[in-house]
Amino acid sequence: MLKTNLSNKKIIIILISVLVVAIIGFIISFFLSRNSFFNEESEDKSKVITDSKQENRDLQKEISVINETYKDAKAWIKVPGTSIDSPVYQSDNNDRYLRNDKDNAQTRWGENFLDYRCNIDNINKEKQHYIVYGHNTEIDSRFTPLLNYKNEDFFKEHKYVEFATLNGSYKFEVFSAYSTSTDFYYIDTTFRNLDEFGNYIKSLKEKSEYETNVEITREDTILTLSTCDYDIADGRYVVHAKLINE
Repeated sequence: MLKTNLSNKKIIIILISVLVVAIIGFIISFFLSRNSFFNEESEDKSKVITDSKQENRDLQKEISVINETYKDAKAWIKVPGTSIDSPVYQSDNNDRYLRNDKDNAQTRWGENFLDYRCNIDNINKEKQHYIVYGHNTEIDSRFTPLLNYKNEDFFKEHKYVEFATLNGSYKFEVFSAYSTSTDFYYIDTTFRNLDEFGNYIKSLKEKSEYETNVEITREDTILTLSTCDYDIADGRYVVHAKLINE
């Protein structure tokens, strides 16, 4: 009977030891993966900031090179004076790049991506509305810098967005920026006629937190940049710009 009790105690001790080792291993693994994740974000951040300081680059060439490997790489977006300076991907749905990177690996911030309904093969076609989404990481990466447009001075000093596709390079001028909830459907892409489109983009300008003298008409091509705004429920921060001919 005594030997049996000792044997049981040994088994219990062994089981507890195994459990403790497993728990310690899990904790170590968790913190290593967590550090790896934030280090990765830090590296991406540094790369983007470095690239954003380089001016007079051929963005069309850059996206063309990436497209040779990643066929979903359809455009390059750059907001001068910020760290927004990256490829834009597009799939046949808006979920593919929401939480997955270009290699289809799961990642918290996905990629900056173009709404699947947008066709950028002919960017000057009438009634065109292009929408690019990017996460608000709450650090200086992805589309977080869009929230700087809440500052009126920033709004006035950062008027332009550079956007290059496989077919050409374009410049857009910002005419509206504001916080909203998802109740406001600012991502419409289907319009019955030019009058409906004209009224729609007029409503986008009227939403702006600051007035601008940028004129918009139903003939304009519109680019929308969208990210999350955590200050309000289901919040979004939105920047609209129109195509300009130089």
